[in-house]
Amino acid sequence: MKKNGEYVGVDDKYIPENEKYVDDSLLGDKQINQENIKKVAKKIGIGYLIFIGLIIAVPIGLMIFFGIRFNNYFNKSKNMFNEVLDKTTSQIEKSQSTINKAEEDFQEKVNKQKEQANKIEADSFNKSFESFSGTTYKLFLTTLLDNVATNNKKNSDKLITVVYHTTTTSNPDEIINLKQSFEEGKKYESILDYDSNGLVNKVTIKDL
Repeated sequence: MKKNGEYVGVDDKYIPENEKYVDDSLLGDKQINQENIKKVAKKIGIGYLIFIGLIIAVPIGLMIFFGIRFNNYFNKSKNMFNEVLDKTTSQIEKSQSTINKAEEDFQEKVNKQKEQANKIEADSFNKSFESFSGTTYKLFLTTLLDNVATNNKKNSDKLITVVYHTTTTSNPDEIINLKQSFEEGKKYESILDYDSNGLVNKVTIKDL
């Protein structure tokens, strides 16, 4: 039985002499063709691998390239943002400092004006009593007590207490009655005390 031009499964003695041997030239051509096919296949395989490698490498390379570019851009943008933020924060702090300074200056002026107003008020209030402080006589003491009694009737928030011997009072009527306790020609000492606002709030009278 022949297959592909050759006897298969037949004893050599039954094969004609002219068909027993294969032409070496044909065999050589066949081997050469096989080697060429292998070389071509090898080249194709290498080319395919290179192609596949490029397909994989190019996107990776692009990703790396753009990743680096994006990272640089991101870092640059971040630095710019931080710089702007720092400048803005600095400006805000300066503005706040200016505002605080202006508020402090304004408050200081208000406090000074308030102090000045309080001093004017205190001076105006106290002059009716300070003129009679120190060593004095009955005539001046009675005038001082009249002024205290008048004040206590008008200004319930600015009461003045009078102290003489065992008597301590801020009642206008009792202060008026106290005038009968002083003698003509005798010396007395009147001492004034002040509250936290600088207003006279106590008159102490002592015998000399």
